Amino acid sequence: MIEPYFSMNLFLDFCVIGILILGIWLFRWPNTAKFGNLTAAFALTCAAGLVLYRSGTLYPYIVLISLVIGSAAGYWVAKKITMIQIPAMVAFQNGAGGVASFLISFVELMRGAQHLGPVNEFFGLLGLTTGALTFSGSMIAGGKLSNKLDQTPRILPNHTWLVIINLAAIIALIIAALFAPSGSQIFLYILIVLLSILFGIIFSIRIGGADMPVLISFLNATTGLAAAFCGMIIENKLLISCGATVGASGSILTYVMCRAMNRSLFRVFVPLETSPQEPAVNNGQTLTADPVEKEAPDQTRDQSSEQTNLQKTVELARKADKIIIIPGYGMAVAQAQFEVIDFSNKLLSMGKDVKFAIHPVAGRMPGHMNVLLAEAGVDYDLLEEMDAINPEFKDTNFSLVIGACDVVNPAAIETDGSPISGMPILLAHESKHVVCCNLDNKPGYSGVENPLYKNDNTIMLLGNAKETLQQLLENLSDAPPAIEEPSEKSHLDAAITALSSAKKVIIIPGYGMALAQAQFKVVELASILESMGTQVKFAIHPVAGRMPGHMNVLLAEAEIDYDKLYEMDEINPEFSQTDAVLIFGACDVVNPSAIEIEGTPISGMPILTAHDAKKVIVCNFDANPGYSGVENTLYENPKTIMLLGDAAATAKELIDALKKQN
Repeated sequence: MIEPYFSMNLFLDFCVIGILILGIWLFRWPNTAKFGNLTAAFALTCAAGLVLYRSGTLYPYIVLISLVIGSAAGYWVAKKITMIQIPAMVAFQNGAGGVASFLISFVELMRGAQHLGPVNEFFGLLGLTTGALTFSGSMIAGGKLSNKLDQTPRILPNHTWLVIINLAAIIALIIAALFAPSGSQIFLYILIVLLSILFGIIFSIRIGGADMPVLISFLNATTGLAAAFCGMIIENKLLISCGATVGASGSILTYVMCRAMNRSLFRVFVPLETSPQEPAVNNGQTLTADPVEKEAPDQTRDQSSEQTNLQKTVELARKADKIIIIPGYGMAVAQAQFEVIDFSNKLLSMGKDVKFAIHPVAGRMPGHMNVLLAEAGVDYDLLEEMDAINPEFKDTNFSLVIGACDVVNPAAIETDGSPISGMPILLAHESKHVVCCNLDNKPGYSGVENPLYKNDNTIMLLGNAKETLQQLLENLSDAPPAIEEPSEKSHLDAAITALSSAKKVIIIPGYGMALAQAQFKVVELASILESMGTQVKFAIHPVAGRMPGHMNVLLAEAEIDYDKLYEMDEINPEFSQTDAVLIFGACDVVNPSAIEIEGTPISGMPILTAHDAKKVIVCNFDANPGYSGVENTLYENPKTIMLLGDAAATAKELIDALKKQN
């Protein structure tokens, strides 16, 4: 009977661990991260339930009341917390995990060594130490992140020697506790806890705000290790596995953060003991606690010059085809993420190519910028990591920096011997034009002057980022004077740009394609796109053409691969993930009026939801209504590009232009 019971327990443990790893794995993509978080939380809930079930409880009502109180407190905190407070909350949660670990270790050790083996006792002491230093280190990190403590590094005289002596004393006390009589062990345990708390404090205070992502990742790893050590002392395999998983993932993230800064973990945690930094380090945009309440120190700024810079920025935004937005911690402090998304949506509606460049250590914890932008409803496909976006800056008309300094500071690659020398940066300075919406033009956390601010192609819009973006959006929304209607060539160029950058294209054939006998050119165009690495599919509406299967027959005549033909119900869910839709001679079957307006001849008719795509290119003879006589609202959509005229001729123009590019 013992063997099946043991096997079932092992099976359940593996299931929980597998669910936890699946949750962590889902963190890799923004659109699955939320589900991954819920999955990991479910795994940990199951783990806690299994531990309670297997161990039993002497006072179940106390456990139940504690769970209810803790859950209610956690829910209340989660509802009240803002995105800018998330890093401080994560630090606090790491500290709470440390407290739980050292309390469990302390209780188990106090029960006496007679019920513990030497190995269990040793790991219990490690749990006591790791939990205590994680707690104090996390409280220091949380204080810095919430601006309760000075965020600049605090380096004491002989700081490194203090850390080493403290660590050596802890190791000596651990060894003494293993061999001391049971009556005196409690004093050693208390001393270990106190010295570990002190170690966490002196270890963390000399780490500045710029290195907070590394510290947070490291403390996350120590929280996992402390939990694993607790699992060793109580001999719980599930706790050991979950704790080790968290420890390993935190360690990997710490390594990734260090690589992003091109610094060694040793140099982050053991900085050179130079004289304290000048207060100027504390005045950079990214360091300001609340830019809404604090004016930029330079009160002599010419207001007319500021207005001129604002107008120049608006003109740049109107003329630019490609725009990259770079968010930094100043955006978070100003709570400007919603205005940033409104501004980007406005640019997208104007047909601009807009992307967000995310530096790995922007913000105060890994992924901080992603979370802030997700809160504001960003399209995840617009977010690009540093390595992916850097080659694109040289072809970008306009880069918009919002509350960022060190992560775009060219001194990191141009100047040796500075605190950020060698750190990879976002190459915003390679853009044709750069606009910096920062509180002021002072250095960031590093204290290194940013030469980008003095470049000839840089415009400085100093002040609160939220207010600046609101002004930009208002001015951009106003109709610009004397704007000429775009020419057919500009429409064609916009279509080529959209197709060249598209990873997925859906082609919608209609009766107009049949009239123009354009099916051969349409299929050739699809082949050209595929040769460029684009995924191409054909969406077939049941009533496209003049008889059932009309489009299928026409495309078969042009020797289309049948596997590329998709019926309406199958293809409709894919439009929202499609970069560009090409419509050839179709109108009513893609008319949003069918689902938006009641009382028309096509009201309620199922349509191909082409309007959900990021770009729509309409290759129709004209913009008149289809057979239903209902105006097609898709033609007025800001993301629609109209290429009017003979469909076969339009397809040929697209083919020729794409061939020239390749």
